[in-house]
Amino acid sequence: MRDYQNLYEKIKQFYKMKPWEKLDDTEVIGIKYSDRKEPVFFAMGGLDDASIGLSVFRNVSEYILFLDLLESEFTEVDGIGEYTEKLKSIRLEFVDRDDLEDSDYQRIRTTDVKFRGKQAWPEIVDFTPGFVPWPAVEEDLVLLERVLDSFIEMFPMYSKMDFEKEFLSDDVPTRYYYQAGVRDSVWKLKEEHILQFLTNGELTNGPYDLMLSQFEIRRLMTEKKSFLKNTFEIDLFYLPQPITFKTGERPRFVKMMAIADKQSGEVLLATVLTADKSRDIQFELYKYLFEAKVFPAKVEMRGDSVLETYDMLAPLLDELDIAYAEKNSLKKIEAFRKSISQDLF
Repeated sequence: MRDYQNLYEKIKQFYKMKPWEKLDDTEVIGIKYSDRKEPVFFAMGGLDDASIGLSVFRNVSEYILFLDLLESEFTEVDGIGEYTEKLKSIRLEFVDRDDLEDSDYQRIRTTDVKFRGKQAWPEIVDFTPGFVPWPAVEEDLVLLERVLDSFIEMFPMYSKMDFEKEFLSDDVPTRYYYQAGVRDSVWKLKEEHILQFLTNGELTNGPYDLMLSQFEIRRLMTEKKSFLKNTFEIDLFYLPQPITFKTGERPRFVKMMAIADKQSGEVLLATVLTADKSRDIQFELYKYLFEAKVFPAKVEMRGDSVLETYDMLAPLLDELDIAYAEKNSLKKIEAFRKSISQDLF
């Protein structure tokens, strides 16, 4: 078994520094290691305001997801499934002893490092969209140890910096960037805006395109149908409890799509999504309209939903000439979500 002494010594040292008292949850720091193609990013933010620890984003793509998460809106019926939709990272979280996973406890026991007290026991988990947080694998533990080494070295200097300095583009929270030398112990501070490293993607997944063919669109438009005066609510969401399909497999959250009649409250469609690409989402709406032979007068969707319902369906609704609007809440679908939570779980 690998020796975890150094890892937990660094974790203990990190805990004693209490960096979450000096850094905002949304303040992200970037590090470029000489032997890694992309920078590694880290931030204090966790699952909620009471969380303390360190989130490590292994590459630019994971960092971009985190930026999307910061801009997303959540409702009272959203749960961990929705939150983790935009969260792919390694998370060092300090929890109570009773909440500590056994795998973490057994790893700590192989060392002589002691942890005591509330929110003082280190738990190391992997966050992957659509899945339950899960114990980190060995490769992630190695990277976390390396990042902790870097953080402990740079934090005293970083915490004294003048954060009032403005960059040309100030919409991304990362301000300072640390360049590791050939040896991890050699550091050179570079004051650069992190945007220059975002070369492999956009800050959001959108804008989305129409993913259905013109043949499919013409087929729907020429089909005999009723034009309703009603408004439909449409939303994507996760069931609140994860499901395990095979024994020992990592539990996952099940994503659903629902359509409700705003006037009657009737749920017209509630389907489990086996795939969640933009074409799959557009096709589910297309299929319902085709089979029900109806067009609503208007569609309402959550504009800032973390699952991006509005962004994915807008191109199809434009093509079908169906009016649509953003709403902060969808009362009929939220009532439906609460009812299935009570009935199923």
